[in-house]
Amino acid sequence: MGQEPGSYGARSGGDERPGVVTAAAVLLFIGVAFGLLGGLFAVTGGGFIGGSLGGVAIVFGIVMLAVGGLEIYAGVQVLALKEQGRMIGLVLAAIGALMSLLQIGASPGSAIIGLAINGFVLYALGTTASAFHR
Repeated sequence: MGQEPGSYGARSGGDERPGVVTAAAVLLFIGVAFGLLGGLFAVTGGGFIGGSLGGVAIVFGIVMLAVGGLEIYAGVQVLALKEQGRMIGLVLAAIGALMSLLQIGASPGSAIIGLAINGFVLYALGTTASAFHR
């Protein structure tokens, strides 16, 4: 009735966010959930293990929690079409893809899923640079 064809869900400020950008932000947020859970398990597990192995697990968990915080920031910035969020998202997805490649021998199923997700985020954020602004 009052909408133009194809305008459903469009933002009214003139900055229309491409669907692949929204999907990339959602995948960054999903990565946050897994990263935070893994980080919490590593920190608490490291506390139970003790010794040098426990210390390594705690440090690894803290790094995972920090990366989760960066993913939250990147996802929010990507939704706002901020260039800095796009750049952080690209770096995090590239690191995630590299980690998936390194993991492929030990856990091929999850590595392939991680590679696909990070590959999509790289594609989505890499091909839509014109939609982002400072």
